Amino acid sequence: MRQFFLLITILFITSAQTCSSQDAQPQMDSKEYQSCCGTQPVEFTFSAKKVYMPNVFTPNRDGVNDYYAPNINDVITDVWGFTIYSAEGDTVIFQKPHFNTKMKLEEYGWNGLRPDGSQYKGLFKFKMRVDDKQANKHVVTGQACAIQCGPDAKIFQSKSGCFFPVQASKGVSGTLDKSVSTLEKGCF
Repeated sequence: MRQFFLLITILFITSAQTCSSQDAQPQMDSKEYQSCCGTQPVEFTFSAKKVYMPNVFTPNRDGVNDYYAPNINDVITDVWGFTIYSAEGDTVIFQKPHFNTKMKLEEYGWNGLRPDGSQYKGLFKFKMRVDDKQANKHVVTGQACAIQCGPDAKIFQSKSGCFFPVQASKGVSGTLDKSVSTLEKGCF
């Protein structure tokens, strides 16, 4: 019986030490980045329509992954109501009422700024309607993250399920090419 209590006591002390050492480890994710990557689909297909939505971007004006926008195939003629909302979905951060494939990315993509000009960081939601040549309409919704380069961004070096704007397939528009490098060198 004594051995039983001794064994239980040893197990209790060992498990308490294990829990304490796990609790003492620093958290790798900043609060803003906890829900980033791997939580939402990044490719949407409706019949022949294809839309690739990256789930992260780095709007640091270095010329790489600076704009958040859909990558669509040539079946889609127009995008309506492209809207970026706060993580809670209660505040419109960016809105482009209409764009088509003839416009430049800088004309319709979100550059990561709030309406007041300050940088947005972390999770956000998006919504838009895509139309095709036959006037079929589909709504695309999801979430993604704006990454601000700095010490917190280092977690994205090893975070899985992160797909960037530059990873849009060059061969089949509206799809993801996982073999393409993120090209993020100075951010992480």
